[in-house]
This record gives sequence, C-alpha cells and structure tokens, in this order.
Amino acid sequence: MIKLFDKTTEIIHGSANNNENSYNYYHKSNREDINIIRQTLETWFFKYPNSEQEELKNRFKKDFDSAFFELFLYELFSKQGYKIEIHPNLKNSTKRPDFLIVKGNQQIFVEAKVCYDKTEEEMAFERRQNQFYDQLNKVRIKGFLLRIEKLDFISKNQPRVKELIKHIESEVEKLDYNLIAAKAEKFGFDACPRIKFNNKDFNIVIQPMPMSESKKEKISSTPIGMFPFEILTGGGDESLRQSILKKAKRYGKFDKPYLICINSLSTKSSGKFDIENVIWGSLKYSFSTNPNNRNLKMIRDNDGVFYNSGKPQLKNVSAILVTKVFPSNIPNAKYWAYQNPFATTNLNFEYLDLAVSYIKENQIISEEGNNFDEIFEINKDWLNL
Repeated sequence: MIKLFDKTTEIIHGSANNNENSYNYYHKSNREDINIIRQTLETWFFKYPNSEQEELKNRFKKDFDSAFFELFLYELFSKQGYKIEIHPNLKNSTKRPDFLIVKGNQQIFVEAKVCYDKTEEEMAFERRQNQFYDQLNKVRIKGFLLRIEKLDFISKNQPRVKELIKHIESEVEKLDYNLIAAKAEKFGFDACPRIKFNNKDFNIVIQPMPMSESKKEKISSTPIGMFPFEILTGGGDESLRQSILKKAKRYGKFDKPYLICINSLSTKSSGKFDIENVIWGSLKYSFSTNPNNRNLKMIRDNDGVFYNSGKPQLKNVSAILVTKVFPSNIPNAKYWAYQNPFATTNLNFEYLDLAVSYIKENQIISEEGNNFDEIFEINKDWLNL
C-alpha cells in the first residue's frame, strides 16, 4: 500500500525556508499543526483510487499546490456522495478532464486549476529571491537581526552570497550593541546603521537591528528579521479570468455539465469582490444626464466571463467554483460557486451542498450552502485542539 508520506528519520524543526519544497516540509516537519495536516491528507490519500496513488504522490512532490487541490476536490465530492472517475475519456477529444463525478442521474465533468497572480517570469524571480534569502540566513551574528531595506538584482544569475555574509559578519562585529539599542529605542529604524554591498549581480542595503537585552549574546538561527516591503498593485482578477478562459477552451463542447474549479491563491485578490467582477462583470457607476435626477447607482459592465461584449460566452461551461483553500485552512476556507445562465447543459446544485449564485429575472440570487467544516466534518479550531 502506498502512503503519501513515508516514515522518515529526517526532521525539520520550526518554520520552512523561503524556497523549501512544500512536500518535503509537510513530510518532515515536527510541528504539531503540520502533523495534524499531514494525518488529514494521509487519510484522504488512503481513499484515493489505488491505481492513481503513485501518480498523485509524484505530483505532490513536484507541484504540491495542484496535487493538493485535486485531492481536496476528490474528498469534497466524495463527502457529498459522488462516485468519481479520474481522468475520464471524452468522445471527441484525446484530452481528459480531471474527474467525472456521478450522483443519481447527474454526471458532471470537473476540471481543476490553481490560479496565481504572477507570471512564470515573476515566479522564477521569486524563487531566485527566496534562494538568496535562504543563503543569507546562514549568516551568524550575535545580538542583531537583519532588516533588508533594499535589494536590487542586476543580472539574471543566481547571486552568490559568500562574500556578502563575510562582509556582514565583519561589520556587525564592529558595532556597539548598547549604543545602537539606545538609539533605536529613541529614534526607531533610522537610528540603526546601514551596511551596503554590491557586485555585478545585486545591490543590497541592510540594517542590523538590536535584539532584546536578554538575547544580545545569542545568535539567531534565522537572522533575517524584516524583508523589503512589497507594494501590490491591482487585483487578482485578470489571472482568474485567464485561468477560467484557458480551462473553458480546453475541451470544446460537452454532452454533460462541465464544472471548472479554480483554487485562487492570489495575494492581490480581495476575494468575493474581485471574483464577481470576473464572473458577472465589473462594477461601475451609472447616472443620468438629467441635472434634476442623476439617479446614481451601481451596475455591472458587460465584461464578465459569462456575458461579454453584448454576447453570452462560455456556453460549454455549466458552473464555476472558486476556492481559497490551503492545507492549513481546510475547514475555514472560503468558496464561491456560480451558475452560467447561458450554459447548454445545466448543473443542478441541489445535488451539491454548496452555496451558489445564479441569475433569475435579471437579478443575482445567492443561495446558502454548507461550509467546508460541515462538509468535511472538521472542527474550525482543528489545529489548536
């Protein structure tokens, strides 16, 4: 019998590194909350079809987010009484969707996708940056943490930090802890000295920040105390829109309802507001040119995924389910489901215990459904028990 997480004598203490492989961390972490998550995923994996377990486990190791989401959906639909076929064949295509779920006389094709708000180039840059931070965390200094005030990459090479580490250790060794601690208490960060370093690959400005009096003789195992501030511009709506359109066009027409499930891991998205702008159309103000009666109100523009440029769109898509679920928030994760009013094949949500929004008489109607803690029978405080 295959297990998702094999027994191991290797142990990871504390938090994960910036560039830590997610599967590796969940496998080897000794944190109690991670152990609870690990046991939950192992229980779900045990119920996954034996013939598909090895392939799913390999994907967990390579692409944890997408593999987790597929296992999550398998458990979600199983909990609601669906029988599930993995990677079913299609009549008119050699491509195969993720699931065919069956309950009573209802059959639904399901496709899963994880949505980020970064391009491949941006994600590659982030991996390079995280590896840089992980290497820099090997610096050994006493009594101080490092605030990275500025970091600019000049080349696309993976920067080497050996010389930088030596430079930091040398400069911090010269500092008077008591003097800097007194100035920092009175004037804040600006009173801390700045260490500058540059070479052909990067420029960096670092401030050593004094630790508490009781720790001034200690060396921190994770000396980076503050990272540069990241300013997020715009929302996560465009990446969500592109993810939906990509999956909508992948298979052509269906003879059964088609449900697209998107796990939006966007850090920019505000949640329901951005999602409904994508689904139903962007909110905008409408008003009359009559100066005596402006009739100011909010309306939806015709730029949603179901109705765009005056025409119904994505008729092959019956509904869309958007989640924001991580292994750590399973019972508390939010979700939003939407029926396509123009779908050629209707998906009846009476078979699903999920909240759903749909159009009726030109009005958006939202019906309540069960939360994930109820469906999965997991206490909302599961990691604190």
